[in-house]
Amino acid sequence: MSGCILVSAEVDGLVESYFVVEDRFRDAEAQTPNYVVSQKTQGDKQLVLKAAFKEFADRLRGMGYLAEFRWIVGRYYVTLIPRPPETRRSSRRNQLLFAATVCTIFIDGYLRSNNPVLTQSLMAGVPVFLNAIVFTVGIIVVFGVHELGHKLASERRGIRASWPFFIPAPPGMGGTFGAVISQDEPPTNRDDLFQLGIAGPFFGFVAALFVGAVGVLLSYPVPEQQVARWVLDYPEVRFQLLPIPLALQVIADAIKPTAEGMVLVFHPLAFAAWVGFLVTFINLIPSWQLDGGHVIRALFGKETHKIISIAGIFLLLISGYVIMGVFVAFFLMREGTESMAPMDDVSPTSLTTKLGLLGYFVLMGASMIVLLQA
Repeated sequence: MSGCILVSAEVDGLVESYFVVEDRFRDAEAQTPNYVVSQKTQGDKQLVLKAAFKEFADRLRGMGYLAEFRWIVGRYYVTLIPRPPETRRSSRRNQLLFAATVCTIFIDGYLRSNNPVLTQSLMAGVPVFLNAIVFTVGIIVVFGVHELGHKLASERRGIRASWPFFIPAPPGMGGTFGAVISQDEPPTNRDDLFQLGIAGPFFGFVAALFVGAVGVLLSYPVPEQQVARWVLDYPEVRFQLLPIPLALQVIADAIKPTAEGMVLVFHPLAFAAWVGFLVTFINLIPSWQLDGGHVIRALFGKETHKIISIAGIFLLLISGYVIMGVFVAFFLMREGTESMAPMDDVSPTSLTTKLGLLGYFVLMGASMIVLLQA
């Protein structure tokens, strides 16, 4: 009986307090406790069992177990699994990565700010390092709030999650590839998986709106003729007409509308918001383990998630994000890299979660930057 999981009378009683236990047995191979259950109260079977399992699973975590809820050949099964012991997380790696990312973002911001258009024409007298600091704060706020959204959503549901790991990138690419957190446990049900997936993009989008508003306030509308003169006067400066997402366009039109014949020259902080919307859009692509992949997995299930993941790759490709599309396609082909499965993968999603799909599409549309239009 090596590896056998012994269940206390307290745990056994907890199962019986939430379900009618019709049978119980141990898995022959894994020796995990299994219960064949049915609903204990009147009402819609799926909804009653979904609510019972969620409350049961939340209480079970505190007793050192996780549970799986499955539907097999016409019967519901509850399987108990030992909860991984909580390990003491060292924050040293998070701190080192954060410090490195701040440095690479600052260098990127310094290079963007140290051009004669800003230093000699638009912002003469403003130290370059000051604009670089503002740019750095903007990027860190957008990415940090995004990951904090995931962290808070995890903690609210009793799921252990790490603090963000920021990922530095070479200057010229924004200075960072973003940030990630790791979750030690699966969510309870598909509603929770949806919330975990959408929380980061939602909070990151709100942060990008705020950063974008401040950045637009600091930006400069100038005549097109002036830009043409700068092109001749400063041949070393790269002038680029950026396609911008709908959200940033709405902000610019509301705060600093430009008349015909005028061009809005972005302050570095406005470009930080541009990067924030770009990252929000990419994270919402319905593929692989991206946030959008979790959203689609929650709403439509495992098999549909695989199909839509392929469509998400094509969306990346036609939007101009070829490298990202190839990257996602590579990992999608590898076994075991699909979106996480909730412990209860059989209960239906709530009406609120279904309506959340509309919010998902709104966030994606408002953040989308189609580079092929540039």
